[in-house]
Amino acid sequence: MRCMLQLALHNRQTVPLSELAGAEGIAPPFAAKVLLGLRRAGLVVATRGRNGGYALAAPPEQITVLHILKALGKPLFDSTFCHDHGSPDAADCSRLTDCSLRPVWAHLDALLRRFFAQTTLAQLAAGERLTDRHLQERWSLTVPASWGEGADAKRGTQ
Repeated sequence: MRCMLQLALHNRQTVPLSELAGAEGIAPPFAAKVLLGLRRAGLVVATRGRNGGYALAAPPEQITVLHILKALGKPLFDSTFCHDHGSPDAADCSRLTDCSLRPVWAHLDALLRRFFAQTTLAQLAAGERLTDRHLQERWSLTVPASWGEGADAKRGTQ
């Protein structure tokens, strides 16, 4: 996600892998692996050569957090979860026929997907305060005051 934010901040320009990794303090091989998945999903384009690097494949206003998360991993909960997480003695979960937790995880997954589908890379690239304002307008929640204070304190901008 941080690599995608860096690309959004570079206004669709090609950014070298070393610059992306360095800006986020991550190892270049890890960044390359992440960007490969993003390229395969059609979210970034790669350019080879001396001036090579990565760029967004579409404007940041058209790329949602859901697009990015789908490219990078599995959903929080999917229909195969209960079959894949049985006890060591059984192939399936012992609660396949009656599980009160299954609808909780399914609903939470649906809520998160809706939330991520309505949040764009452009909104995230606007910065923490504007992102928080946008999210509060759309999803009114109470976020602990200390959440934002730690980030501001680290930046020295209280």
